[in-house]
Amino acid sequence: MAQDGDFVAYVQDCMAAAGMGPVQSERLFGGHGFRIDGEMFAVILRGTLFFVVDDQTRPRFEAAGMGPFTYARKSETRMVPRWYELPEDVLLDADDLRDWMRDALAAVRRTAKPAARKAAPKKIMPKKAVAQKPTAKKKASKNAAKKLVGKTKTRPVR
Repeated sequence: MAQDGDFVAYVQDCMAAAGMGPVQSERLFGGHGFRIDGEMFAVILRGTLFFVVDDQTRPRFEAAGMGPFTYARKSETRMVPRWYELPEDVLLDADDLRDWMRDALAAVRRTAKPAARKAAPKKIMPKKAVAQKPTAKKKASKNAAKKLVGKTKTRPVR
């Protein structure tokens, strides 16, 4: 584990020497991630440095003999085509590393999903005035009035 920490520090120093701006590093799902301006462009997983690629930058990695990040599952080996291993010699040359970092950041920006649009707040409409139902007291008085009217019979005049 200490070796991973040493490698992270070494990579951080190399990236600082490349002069691309402040590089933030963070622990991440069993590895380490690197960000510039909040955009993650590199990770260290299992002691290997990987950069983000897209269709434009992948040929450069493949020409250098590098492959994608892979991991084993119970019945298969899975490949993560977004992350390709960075050639070791790139870390030794600050100018070369700057070019690779710039390409990785460009790939991140090209492949970024658009931010989810926030839904407009719903308009709260005032409730319409609703006729109130008569209360039990009012009902009782109406029923009593009806009963009185119903009981009064007119007598025939004699």
